[in-house]
Amino acid sequence: MKKIKIGVISFEHMHALSYTKALKNIPDVELAGIADEDEFRGTQMAYRFQTRYYRDYHELLDSDIDGVIICTSNQKHCRVSVEAAEKGKHVLVEKPFAMKLEEAREMLETAREHQVRIMNAFPMRFNSSVIEAKRIIDNGEIGKILSITGINHGKIPSGWFIDPEQSGGGGIMDHTVHLADLMRWFTGSEYCAAYCEGGSLIHNKNIDDCGIVAAELESGAFVTIDCSWAHHACYPIWPQVDMEIIGDKGTLEVKAFAQVNRIYDNKKGTIEDVVWNDDGDEGLIQEFAEVCRTGKQPNASGFDGAKALELALASYESLRTHEKAVVQHI
Repeated sequence: MKKIKIGVISFEHMHALSYTKALKNIPDVELAGIADEDEFRGTQMAYRFQTRYYRDYHELLDSDIDGVIICTSNQKHCRVSVEAAEKGKHVLVEKPFAMKLEEAREMLETAREHQVRIMNAFPMRFNSSVIEAKRIIDNGEIGKILSITGINHGKIPSGWFIDPEQSGGGGIMDHTVHLADLMRWFTGSEYCAAYCEGGSLIHNKNIDDCGIVAAELESGAFVTIDCSWAHHACYPIWPQVDMEIIGDKGTLEVKAFAQVNRIYDNKKGTIEDVVWNDDGDEGLIQEFAEVCRTGKQPNASGFDGAKALELALASYESLRTHEKAVVQHI
């Protein structure tokens, strides 16, 4: 079997570390290089994972890799993804897919033109709890979905995440897209309208750290997403993805990170939750490796990423006007 070569561009995003760890664990896949404009960070990661370091990612793209994982800041997603596709490389880009719909169109069109696949990093599609929920829904066990309430909380990040010029937005941009994707996946329907309220209410960083999104789908389903950076510094867990799915035949609750060991340390004065179930990252990277090997249509495609972005952008338009916004489609 041919050895697949995959590179990683940037460790600006925290998920690059877990993705690279997962990549190293896949047989017949080679981590062919790490590119990072931050020389200290890049050489540190290249040493840690025993691979070649590239300061200029163009040199990595000029090599004989089959695909590339892009974990830059959000503002660079479009440019780097387009350049990778133009070089004939399959692409896995961190979420959100892009910052604007125009960028999303360019990314999808370039991948199509150069006959490569582009994925968006939606690891929740590969979480075992979510997969089981999808099976139950598809089997018709709860009937037609009428509504979904969702929570995707986390701690506020730092650096470029809280610079709107580099991130495109705060908690609403960062945390809406995961649940927006899952809700669209579960219902098989597209978003048509959104209403959002939010703001900088907790951390005083001049960027939205709280948000509630209410959205309508073409199927008639109604969903809500609490996408806030609401966990304080001492909160025992980072991720929280919970959903209550109401059907006309039953109700389904999903807690994607409920399998934890809670550790109370009296000496340190801390409470820590250690998640021991799969977080979806390994499944995501295994899927990308298979895409690079076979060229298959991926689960969690770039198109899926663009559709989730549509809801995030409509939410910001509603936040601006304090009125319901029509979801604009690519």
